[in-house]
Amino acid sequence: MTTPSNFQELQNGFYNAFLTGVGFNDGDPVQLLQPSNPLISGSNADTLLWQYFNFLPPDSLTASFMLSGGNQFLSNYQGVMSALEAQPNSFASTVGPDCLAAWQKAIQDGTVKLGSDIGTQFRNWAMFSQWSKVAVTGASAITRAFLDPVFAAQTNVLGYQPAGAAAVNFVPGYTDMTAALAVAPSRSFSVSQGTWNTSVTQQWSQSQSSGLFGLWGGSSSQSSISQKFSSGGVSVSANFNHVLQFADGPGIWYSSAAFGSAFNNPGASPWIAGNPITWGTTFGPGGNMERYTSNVLIVSGMDVEVVSVASFTDDEQAQVNNNQGAGMWPFYNSSSSSGMNTTSSFNTSGNLTVSIKSADNVPVVVAAWVLPASQYLGHQQQQ
Repeated sequence: MTTPSNFQELQNGFYNAFLTGVGFNDGDPVQLLQPSNPLISGSNADTLLWQYFNFLPPDSLTASFMLSGGNQFLSNYQGVMSALEAQPNSFASTVGPDCLAAWQKAIQDGTVKLGSDIGTQFRNWAMFSQWSKVAVTGASAITRAFLDPVFAAQTNVLGYQPAGAAAVNFVPGYTDMTAALAVAPSRSFSVSQGTWNTSVTQQWSQSQSSGLFGLWGGSSSQSSISQKFSSGGVSVSANFNHVLQFADGPGIWYSSAAFGSAFNNPGASPWIAGNPITWGTTFGPGGNMERYTSNVLIVSGMDVEVVSVASFTDDEQAQVNNNQGAGMWPFYNSSSSSGMNTTSSFNTSGNLTVSIKSADNVPVVVAAWVLPASQYLGHQQQQ
């Protein structure tokens, strides 16, 4: 047990304390997410929740949650499907190129929403369009073609962004999550100054942070004020009325059979030879689909107090007060009408106290459970 000497050590200590405090074990593949955002009810509540499962996490104990062009499950999965070759089938030759193009466009624009009975869906679509002549034969052909998981997967993902109209989705959604959170157990922990365990050698990743913030959201962990805060002595008390591990699975756009076939056959069929998207660029070291978010840790009724015994100057206090709206370490929740409240205050000695609170009915995502491809696809037992 020690007093952290820099901000990274303080974050490592908080990671260890958090892991134990909410019921995890050393080595569990938990990734702290910053900022820890509230999930507000409303028309886009499902979308806010599902973005965490669409996030492909880096190899890091703490990560800055930010979706980019290269770390999204759906778009990277679409790239893999384009790099696979389906088994030969008669669907295209049966319906002809014009009908095929019209069918694919109907899927992309949402006119046809694919379900389990692909033959019936094609027949119904063709009967009420100009392709009624091939409604029956095309239905039979596509039913046979769908026995190939790659062809089925390539068809099912057509309707999703960016080429299609549908947004990424997972199952279940926000309503089920809030119902489970309401009956989830409480958790609490505390760490006093000088008693931090800053060693992460037993944790799942040795890459300790990816884009680690400093004292306030968006600040540098290397700044002088962040280093003063972390090395001067810090205590934390954290209480959560409800703590929930929530799991989601991809919607119909995803095929574990086709994706699993791609994973199991590096450098061979169904991969298309010469395509720039390969097994290595996808699943190999540094690949863009090495890791997945299988669960997220969601809390409500958060009550966290952070006390620093470092003495901050008047100028440093002004910097903190001016930037507390960006959220403060360790969760970086900004005050808002969404039921979050973050405040910072100084006593006469210049010691800082940070208070972070959330309403009991406001879900807040604080962490993710990260799995490598082998475990996510069920090819390796999870430890």
